Amino acid sequence: MRKVVVDTDTGVDDALALMLLAADPEVEILAVLSVFGNCQSDRAADNARYVLDTCGREDVPVYRGSEAPLRQELRLNPGIHGEDGFGNTGLRPAVPVPAGPNAISVLLDLVDQHDGEIDFLAIGPQTNLARALQTEPNLLERLASTTIVGTLGPALYHDTEPWADRRFRVSRDPNVSFDIDAAQEVASHVGDVTWCGPYVTRQAMVPEDFFLSIVSDTGYAPAELITRISADYAGFYTRSYPQLDGGRVMGINDSLAVASLLRPELVTGSVQRPLQTFEDPATGERYLAGVHPVAGETRPLHRVLPLV
Repeated sequence: MRKVVVDTDTGVDDALALMLLAADPEVEILAVLSVFGNCQSDRAADNARYVLDTCGREDVPVYRGSEAPLRQELRLNPGIHGEDGFGNTGLRPAVPVPAGPNAISVLLDLVDQHDGEIDFLAIGPQTNLARALQTEPNLLERLASTTIVGTLGPALYHDTEPWADRRFRVSRDPNVSFDIDAAQEVASHVGDVTWCGPYVTRQAMVPEDFFLSIVSDTGYAPAELITRISADYAGFYTRSYPQLDGGRVMGINDSLAVASLLRPELVTGSVQRPLQTFEDPATGERYLAGVHPVAGETRPLHRVLPLV
């Protein structure tokens, strides 16, 4: 039985990832922690609560986490997920998630209780994890694994402008860019860490009809929720990744991170890289990418999933 803690800015693809975890009998979700990103942190917590309740998983606790980045200005992602992260549907759980206890203290307590046993899944900005590392610098080594949806990807050898690489132009990385300082903090620590960036996850598109057919055939409540909150979300992906048949599609980014965690045999290759920050001088935007180790490398090596 895997013990999993999920750190999420619960938008549409986060909701689907939570559903996959909640449906797996071999997974014990110890806690869900919220973070800003697709929406405000308190709303992300309520969204996670709504998803879990829809799945009949009232037993899984949800806690509010970081409301803002470590240092940079708060940015959110309403253009894809809506102001509420749920496609502006206004859906709210019967009982909102309370303000306390704080997600970071909960995470540290859980690691003390289950030292070396927890798989940590970060599918939003890494602010909660970075703040926890400031209290417990060995945290990543005390987790069984850490899987993060983030990074530009594995940069080419001696590439000093990886953000300009045409492979990555359609896969910018809000989970890192919304708090690059937090991502840098995580990248500087040793641990069993896998970075699964949008350059990988956006290669998998699912037809919107797939979910609509489940609803029409079964009336399954979680599928109905996905179709209800994803109209604008599917519109974004359909415009960004037009299909030859003209059909509407949806990105399932965070679900691929769940798959790589629960079914590692699906990952046929990865590279061990130190993570490095780059800044575009024209825009001031900062990016995180896996780079080739140098002679005498002292930076931690993390697993970076490559393009397939």
